[in-house]
Amino acid sequence: MGKLLLISMLFFASMQPVQAQIAPEYSSVDHVEFFVTDLQRSLAFYTGLFGNSLYKHRQTERRYLTLGSHYLAIEERESARVDHVCFGIENFDIAEVHNYLDSQSIPWQDYPSGRDLRVDDRDGTRTQLAREGSWEVLLENSVQKENYPMDNSPIFNALGLDEIFITVTNLEVDSLFYARLLNQTGTLQAGSLWFNVGNTRMRLTQAAPGQAPGINYFSVLVSNTDLDKAADAVFAAGGIIETILPNGFSFWDPDGHRVVIRTTGMF
Repeated sequence: MGKLLLISMLFFASMQPVQAQIAPEYSSVDHVEFFVTDLQRSLAFYTGLFGNSLYKHRQTERRYLTLGSHYLAIEERESARVDHVCFGIENFDIAEVHNYLDSQSIPWQDYPSGRDLRVDDRDGTRTQLAREGSWEVLLENSVQKENYPMDNSPIFNALGLDEIFITVTNLEVDSLFYARLLNQTGTLQAGSLWFNVGNTRMRLTQAAPGQAPGINYFSVLVSNTDLDKAADAVFAAGGIIETILPNGFSFWDPDGHRVVIRTTGMF
């Protein structure tokens, strides 16, 4: 795997000088949208974690929970899954993004609003591309504040999204898609490729045998320092603690979505 990955990375690097289109300047992982099976249970869980910065879409039951300048979008469906991750782009011009994706032979599809678009990797994992700080657009046009009752102060003071982890069927092949999309080869470390997405990161790894590829977890940066107390509180709220890390811990929410909490960024 190592030799093939190196060859693919060198091939991509060799193509950089002939690219005609300007690559997007990514600012961060803007938001993550996921589906849950019980909306009220999930709202209670996530507001208990991150506070009552909760908003409702004016025309649907979708809810939004802000995390600094980033946010989570939560919607109820019969089956729980992560729908997509969004990368914010500085000085976003959708026509320029179209041209760049075309130059990289990456199929794309505009959303009905005409303000953003989506690309899918070979496994069907969806990435939305939009202007940086897309929350400002939602706040102006589409959402309204909703007060959700809370018994206690939130467990975390969330600063923003920190990292997104995506697994793929074949790392050597599928890494080329993300290398073209992000205009970089990524850094190989401990079997994963790491890509910078502005001030956040994306981790790319080959899915384990028998594991479905897709968005494995998202990471939230927080300012808490008492991690033992925080982990106990997450467990009491209904989360299942997975792993204690040097600067945080990972857990599963009531629907089995994997979340990582960190007190310092990965840079």
